[in-house]
Amino acid sequence: MRTLDAAAVFDTLSRADLVLCCLPLLFAAGYLAGAAAFGTRVAAVAVGAAACWPVVADACLLHPPSAE
Repeated sequence: MRTLDAAAVFDTLSRADLVLCCLPLLFAAGYLAGAAAFGTRVAAVAVGAAACWPVVADACLLHPPSAE
């Protein structure tokens, strides 16, 4: 049986993989912060979305996907 080397896994991850991992984490953190600060679901979703837009803008505009 082959053992899984953690360093080899991280070497194969791309920038897009990092973005896809960070977006739900950022949204959840923003949602929780918005819910705690404002107490309404609409505000919590807005704060979660606002937390994600810099990552989306970076991934789409500054470093767009390309064929590897």
